[in-house]
Amino acid sequence: MSAPPRQARLVQGPVSYGLLRLTAPMLLGITANIGAALVEAYYLSQVGTAALAAYSFTFPVTGALMSLSLGISIGLSSVLARTVGQGDEDGVQRLASDGITLVAVVMTSMCLLGWLTIEPLFLLLGADETTLPLIVEYMSVYFVSMVFMAIPSIGANALRATGDASISGTIMVSGAVLQVILGPFLIFGLLGLPELGLQGAAWANLAARIVLFIVTMSVLHYREHLISYSNLTLAAVLHSWRQIMVVAIPATATNLIGPISIAVVVSLLASFSQETVAGFGIASRIESLFVIPLFAMSASIGPFVGQNWGAERHDRANEAMIFSFQYAMAWGALVAVILFLFRYPIAGLFDDHPEVIEVTAHFLMIVPVSYGTWGVLMMASAIFNSLGKPVSSTIMSIIRMFIIYIPLAFVGKALFGVTGIFIAAATSNLLMGLIAFSWNRRTYGHLAPGKIAASGS
Repeated sequence: MSAPPRQARLVQGPVSYGLLRLTAPMLLGITANIGAALVEAYYLSQVGTAALAAYSFTFPVTGALMSLSLGISIGLSSVLARTVGQGDEDGVQRLASDGITLVAVVMTSMCLLGWLTIEPLFLLLGADETTLPLIVEYMSVYFVSMVFMAIPSIGANALRATGDASISGTIMVSGAVLQVILGPFLIFGLLGLPELGLQGAAWANLAARIVLFIVTMSVLHYREHLISYSNLTLAAVLHSWRQIMVVAIPATATNLIGPISIAVVVSLLASFSQETVAGFGIASRIESLFVIPLFAMSASIGPFVGQNWGAERHDRANEAMIFSFQYAMAWGALVAVILFLFRYPIAGLFDDHPEVIEVTAHFLMIVPVSYGTWGVLMMASAIFNSLGKPVSSTIMSIIRMFIIYIPLAFVGKALFGVTGIFIAAATSNLLMGLIAFSWNRRTYGHLAPGKIAASGS
């Protein structure tokens, strides 16, 4: 017997209100998680510059793993939102269950591979005899924690695809708070616990993520009834995986481009000094904090557009697209002014080394001018993914990183040093934001009258 249709919550009511209602819990959840990362960076800055530099070296690898998990989550969210819009409850349950199985298999395999290759991988990234032992201690635990992070992440995306962001936001906040609470006990050895330094941060991550995993799976199964393995067949699982991977493969490729480019940039910065890498690491964390509203909106615009497109409400989908672009530009302008005015006080909160502060402040003076157009690019990419056209997002990311950013970074380094690398980042964001907006408008004009095939670019 078929399950009753799940209500498509995003196809009714004012568009701007619906989008902001979906975005608000995500804003809290992402704020909590990035805030926890900032607090973690602060804890490690108290341990020493070497620990902070080692932590910064891990960003490309941890970012790549998160991108892989996020790519599968985007694939599931894209297919799931359109299925909810069509009113197919059995399809919703099957896709959610099989999507969680898929991410568990993929992340376990990749984390095992990473765990076996820690030293050669980070030597390739430029780690030295000071940072490599610290990196090995951290990543040997972190690889295990990633498996427990990936499943709650895809579960949260499944909840957003059904139009319910409040539960996933609450779970995200709870996990981040737990990580912040556990961190100092394991990093500094409070209450008689061993003083583990950088590795203590990894253990705090692992403990928080295990709790998050248990809570998320309970919510998905018992409250939302999104997980069911009854009448399971290999053919059904493979069919679900194919639907998800049509979007997930190019979406993963898109998300992996960022960490790869960051790895190149870190290697360029490492040729200056470890303090330069540490300053970039702090600036990246500060950047992450201030662009949270852009991440939250990009996480919301996909399910919103997907449900409305599945319900053939093309007018509402287009109104949501325009609203998200306006939102991105307004927030980007505000952040650019704030970070320019307060760059030195903000940088000084994380480290007292003059060179680290100077690099951080220099980044915050140059790169934030491009956050508005970067936000437009985020929205356009999320919209393409939600419509089952992820190759467009991948192409935009390839152009941004490999055609514009990395070549300009090499040229900028040769001509202007660290400043040139930061100018390259801002230029790539500005140019691709304009291209993404134009691409979105042209694509919508072509596709609005009819259905979108979930296999194109």
